Amino acid sequence: MERNEARDIAIKCLLEYSPAKDFFADTFEQYLDTMSDENIPISPVQLENVSEHNNKIIIEENIYNELKNNMGITMRTNREIPYFLIGFEQGNGSIIFKYIKSDISNFSTMEADHNGITFFLENFLKELNYLDIKELGMPIICKGHTHGKSPVSDNFSFGDMISCVSFKSQIRKYLKLVNKNVNPNIIDTVDMLMNPNGDFNLIYYDENQTGFYKFTNIFLKKSNNNIELLPSISPSGNYIKNSRNR
Repeated sequence: MERNEARDIAIKCLLEYSPAKDFFADTFEQYLDTMSDENIPISPVQLENVSEHNNKIIIEENIYNELKNNMGITMRTNREIPYFLIGFEQGNGSIIFKYIKSDISNFSTMEADHNGITFFLENFLKELNYLDIKELGMPIICKGHTHGKSPVSDNFSFGDMISCVSFKSQIRKYLKLVNKNVNPNIIDTVDMLMNPNGDFNLIYYDENQTGFYKFTNIFLKKSNNNIELLPSISPSGNYIKNSRNR
């Protein structure tokens, strides 16, 4: 999928199909005069929740520790850190993330660049088989990054939403090319943002419903199997909550 096509889909999701379309239209109007459209902040507060059946994300402790380290680097340098997570959907609809690959070495740009760690996904997709899926559950790949400090950085950007659309298409297209033994539709994707407020924000692009949805139940699974609720879209976050008065 070309980025222009993904951009058109993202616009339709936000400005035509979303129940909060007036809010997002107001946001675009407010910020287009001062920044490029890909940098426009998109508040996850305004997204609908994913279905209750699938509204639970579990992050294992080793992954949590690496994510916190990534965020620490961003807070010191104000540079975005890209990472991929691999998880599996459980029988109860929850998603548990078990593997992570981050790139803390690329400081050539302020924005997250995932190109240096695409081999991680390529190897996973090449080796994926139905026995793994039967044992572990449907694979879920998460494309994530951190945000540094800025007036709008607790929010996703419109560019993030475009990438959310295109990433799903890219993963399935690549799987079809490299692993003809596995149906590419057996895999799904989500996107994640770690922001200066300390939130673990995950969103889902549903191509069937043509919309973006947020997860609201994010948990840490500790090595002793205790479960702790992690912050997500916190009230204290610097999110856009109210539309501008015209």
